[in-house]
Amino acid sequence: METMTTLTGSLPQRKIWEIDNCFKCALIGTCLNRIELRKLSKEKIYQTPTRLDDYRLHAHFIRISDQNDAAGKALNKYLEKKYRNDVKKYGKAETESEIAALWKEDLDQGRIDAAWWGVLTHPSASDGLVGKCYGQLHMISHDCTNSTHRNRQVIAELRQKTEMLKEVMGAERQEFRKERKKLLEENRTLEQKLLDSRRHHQEHHRQQEEIAKLQNQIKNLQSGDNSTKERQIIADLRQNNNSLFGRVDELTEELELLRDELTRTSRQLQQVQKVRQEMELREMDHMREIASLEAVLFQHISHDQQQDPCVNCADKNTANCPGINLCGKTVLYVGGLHKMVPHYRQLVEQSGGNFLHHDGGREASRNLLPKLLTTADAVLCPVDCISHDACNCVKKMCKRYQKPFVLMRSSGLSSLARGLGEIVQ
Repeated sequence: METMTTLTGSLPQRKIWEIDNCFKCALIGTCLNRIELRKLSKEKIYQTPTRLDDYRLHAHFIRISDQNDAAGKALNKYLEKKYRNDVKKYGKAETESEIAALWKEDLDQGRIDAAWWGVLTHPSASDGLVGKCYGQLHMISHDCTNSTHRNRQVIAELRQKTEMLKEVMGAERQEFRKERKKLLEENRTLEQKLLDSRRHHQEHHRQQEEIAKLQNQIKNLQSGDNSTKERQIIADLRQNNNSLFGRVDELTEELELLRDELTRTSRQLQQVQKVRQEMELREMDHMREIASLEAVLFQHISHDQQQDPCVNCADKNTANCPGINLCGKTVLYVGGLHKMVPHYRQLVEQSGGNFLHHDGGREASRNLLPKLLTTADAVLCPVDCISHDACNCVKKMCKRYQKPFVLMRSSGLSSLARGLGEIVQ
């Protein structure tokens, strides 16, 4: 079995019960999250009372960390195994300046728990260095508390926005079903009218042939001797012929009316199909906006429950990143609602980017746009809160400066979340 001791000179690594009691609360709270504490509490060696809330469970393991007994050794062994690689790294540091440099490096990269364990257990870390590191850790905890409160407010707003979008999609889906049903009924009516028109056309053709046949018979009769009986036959044929001509005229007029009605109905069908396509595109837009909102919501929920999931993620800042990560890109937002600017800024910064804003020329001068565009990595513009002229101006500038340009459907947070997703892709 591997022994987790790193020597600096001849000094072994400090055990958990050898650490000063005033740092035990910060040690347990930083190195063991609520999920880990619940998992450890199920092991018999820790003798954890049942039905403890999170705070009492935290205090119970602080008491265990003070004891040099089986429970204390088991807890020390668990933490040594968890931070095995970090202890080896800190074990190579022989001076306080080297320990402080490793602490700052881990702090900048978000590995706070590993850095805190490495400093507390290092045999060469003085009380002054540990106290300085504790002060920084204490202030970070205050920042996390404030950030958590703000994140919960944003999560509540995002949830409300998501519910509203779902309601809108439900209403539009019902409208789409009604239009589709109406379209199918109109198609059936058109098909029936087309069949009727074909039958009339066939009847018209048949009567034309019959008229031609009668006309030939009349000519043949007129060429011979006109007896009284033949004259009567000719008169009857002429009368029948006139009736047929009248019927042909009626059928021709009716056919023209049917053709006109078919043309009008075809135009209506094209309009309905166009509306249907627009509704399908709108539904797809809403689905993508909801997906973007849910991705942002998941990031906030994950950040609220435990430390940032991007800290130890192997796909961080890569093409395989599962969530929005702007990786330090500067985003210029042109237009939008003035009261929403703080929320735009918060969403961009929480996605790992830097935020710039220009109102499109209402109060700020348009002469500032080229200067802002030179520092921006991408430009987003909502079509509902900016003039058409200003939008065209921004688009031309982005083309001139070769900057990515995303035209958003609205000035809401959901459209911004979707726009940030397009930048990342």
